[in-house]
Amino acid sequence: MRPPTTRSPRGWSSGPANWCTSLLGLPRRTVVAPTLFIIASLAIFVLLGIPYQRDLLAIWLLIGLLCFSLTDVRGWARGVVLEWLPFIGLLVAYDSLRGTAAHLVGVHYLPQLQVDKSLFGGTAPTVTLQHWLWHGHVVWYDVIFWSVYLTHFFATPILAAVLWKVDRQRFRKFIVLVAILSFAGLATYALYPAAPPWMASQAGLMPQVTRIIPLVWHYLGLHSAGSIVEGGYAYANNVAAVPSLHAAFSLLVAITLWPRKHKWLRPLVALYPLAMAFSLVYGAEHYFSDILLGWIYTIVTVLAARAVSRWWVARRARTVRSTGAPADQDQIPLPGQISRPGQSPHPEAAYAKADR
Repeated sequence: MRPPTTRSPRGWSSGPANWCTSLLGLPRRTVVAPTLFIIASLAIFVLLGIPYQRDLLAIWLLIGLLCFSLTDVRGWARGVVLEWLPFIGLLVAYDSLRGTAAHLVGVHYLPQLQVDKSLFGGTAPTVTLQHWLWHGHVVWYDVIFWSVYLTHFFATPILAAVLWKVDRQRFRKFIVLVAILSFAGLATYALYPAAPPWMASQAGLMPQVTRIIPLVWHYLGLHSAGSIVEGGYAYANNVAAVPSLHAAFSLLVAITLWPRKHKWLRPLVALYPLAMAFSLVYGAEHYFSDILLGWIYTIVTVLAARAVSRWWVARRARTVRSTGAPADQDQIPLPGQISRPGQSPHPEAAYAKADR
């Protein structure tokens, strides 16, 4: 008589690899590639540097999406050609144009400084924060603020990649908002180049403050991984400070991730743009007025996009009623918008989705 065997619960196996695949909810054959991608990414970050330039970050992201899309390589290739390459090309063009935006008119030093002084009792908050917290050398919380600052280069593209995998409608809306914010900021940089606090301090227009972010890079012994195409251009623009797109995109990320069901997560999500704002002001990268204007840009862009979306849905509904055609026949999907099984083709379906 065979001894009794103990079986694992349905969907779970006793082996560690099988347990891992069940926990992740992925087919077994798709676990190896994402795992190797994560390990290779960590090794590259340590050995070659952090790839926060747009082109290298895009390559890293597309390879990562491929590793997570091995069950649908054709879908990945179609998405790269129709959705990711135009989006990446648009942002690389923005970076290129941003580098020349400072040469159109003179740099403004005083207006944003005067606004901060008027808002904070005659002293710019950067001066106050560095008086309280900066000790002339990097300490542990400087590394935390540096980490928050660095998320600006990763949070937006990684969120776009996640949305592309789980909700294409929200992905398309998100990248449109990113593009609008980027070029709204670019137009402002061209018309109003503005010096950040560290530049105003070097010019003797405010008390001595230190630009902390570069010091943390040196303290940690880290460096950038360089760039493929951006190195040949004057991409750096020290006077692209008004508005703060660091602040604008951190708020956009928070709005996109805002929980509708799990309200207990809301303070954590709201903490991100606040932490970014603190890091920027303390590090002498931006005035508070720059950050406030960046938030305004984001709020106006999101509200305008929602208004246009509602107008478009209402317009299509009126067209359907006037022609008597079924709504499904009236839907003409854009390239890459062919709905998948279980995915509604209607634009308004994104608003009815469950909390992410």
